[in-house]
Amino acid sequence: MMVVTNNPLVRERLPEEMNLLWVDGGYEDVIVAVRNRVHRGHRLLTHPLAGSVKPYETPYRTIFLSDEATDLHHPSLSVLEQAMALLNAFKGKTGGLNSLRTYRDEHLPDLQLVDYGLVETVIQQQPTMHQTLDQLLQEE
Repeated sequence: MMVVTNNPLVRERLPEEMNLLWVDGGYEDVIVAVRNRVHRGHRLLTHPLAGSVKPYETPYRTIFLSDEATDLHHPSLSVLEQAMALLNAFKGKTGGLNSLRTYRDEHLPDLQLVDYGLVETVIQQQPTMHQTLDQLLQEE
């Protein structure tokens, strides 16, 4: 399982055996990095907009992808296109999410924890989850 994130807390707490793709950027940069991987044949394992936290409410996002790249997985691409459309709908007058930003810098540690909380179970159950996801992906 590949973990794509820009969240320092996820990077810090991620077990060493998990495949980390660190994104040095914001929420949208993570979505773009995931889209690029899906174009290469990786599959989404978690939804890019998981949770009810809007893109302008946090700079952090963590998304899980398959480790193995195969053929283009159209359902993953479709979900990402929908996520990108929603992300674009949230952009302010300047064309960026920052103009709608609803948090302060002192909230960043809390926002890291919220994002980590959304993926913590997947990380903790990674050995069995990885086997189950591999089986599901092979059945498709």
